[in-house]
Formats: sequence, structure tokens, C-alpha cells
Amino acid sequence: MATNESGPGVPDDHDKRAPRPQAAGQTEPDVSGEQVATANELATAIQSTGIVRLVVMSTHREFGNFGGLEVARRLSSAGRATVLVDLTPEGSVSAKMGLPPDCGGYADLLSGGAGLADIIHRDHYTNTHFVPSGGFELERADDAAFGHLGHVLDAFSQAYDYTVIEADPLDIPELPAILDENTAVVIAGLPHVDDRMIDVADDLRMIGIDDIVFVPMMQRRGEG
Repeated sequence: MATNESGPGVPDDHDKRAPRPQAAGQTEPDVSGEQVATANELATAIQSTGIVRLVVMSTHREFGNFGGLEVARRLSSAGRATVLVDLTPEGSVSAKMGLPPDCGGYADLLSGGAGLADIIHRDHYTNTHFVPSGGFELERADDAAFGHLGHVLDAFSQAYDYTVIEADPLDIPELPAILDENTAVVIAGLPHVDDRMIDVADDLRMIGIDDIVFVPMMQRRGEG
């Protein structure tokens, strides 16, 4: 199990649902009543709330835009112990971080083929810890798998200040299984909020998720 080496964890006195983060210095208007923030603004804002888990859906992963990775790195750079869990079906974050395609991941832990310490990897650029999907797919998970995932995420909440989950927008029907009162839902995309991001927000509202943060991102080339 990874340990919290980046300072004290989140206090235990959050007995009420924490407010959603307010984007500091927000320059764009809200979209459909939701918040718009940069990755840096979001990482800064949530540190003053009770939010300890972020579920990030990146709508343009084909362009190398991974909102979960960006936010997790921002939190780690701020000295907060952070683990990034990739639950996208193709496990695309691993390649972005320079890890081999056969590196141990959550699916190996679920099957019993690896221990927890075996699937936690280090980011080459920050102190972020990273758990690849290893082929795990939320869409195909059964009740036992969701129960196991819940226990792992609870363990991470004890070991880390923040858990960031990179999820696929196609897995929105399965998201309630990994949400709790201290979770924020984020949609990350291109440098502007486009129709694809709006469509994902509409799908989230269909399952009762109304508090959403849009994170437009700059496309970066040549970075792992």
C-alpha cells in the first residue's frame, strides 16, 4: 500500500456534503449553469473543500488530452499525496505516462494476479502515483467487481489526500458505483467547451448528476 508522504491527510470532520469548488479567477461564463475552470484552478479550489475524489471524463483523449492526469499532477505539485486511477477501457493514460502496455493494473489486482503494491506506479514527472486499468472495464463489471473497486478506493482515501479517476464518458451509467458525497465530477476537453462536452453533461444529468465542472485544456505536444 502506498503511504501518504506528502503531508497530512484530509481532516475527519467533514460531516456534511462539501460545497463544489468555485473556480477562482473564472473568465468564461458558466455553461448550462455549471462551473468552468482550468486544471490549475480546479486543483487549487478543491483544496479548500471536503472533496477528496474526482471523477474526470476526458472527451478528447484521441488528441492526448487527459484531464485526470493533468489535475492529478497539479495536486501532486501542490504537495498533496495523489493517486490517479485509469478506468478507461483502453487504458490510454499508461502510454501517455510512458509505461509499457503490459504493466500491472487494476484488472490484475481484481483477478488476484497482483498485489496492491504491484499495480501502483510512479509518474516520471511528478510525485503522482498511478494505477493503470490493466484491461478492466467498468461496463463489464459485476456486483463483486464493483464491491472490490469500492474497497480499493476507500483504501486509497485513507492513504492519499486525493484520488483522481480517469473514466470514459460511455461508462456514465456505471458511475454511481464509484461516487460518494465527497466526489466531484469533471468533464475535460479542448480549450473551449464544445458540443461533445455538453452532450456528456446532458448524459450525467440523466442519471441525476447536476454538479459538474468543465475543464477546457490546452493540447500539448511532446510531453509524456
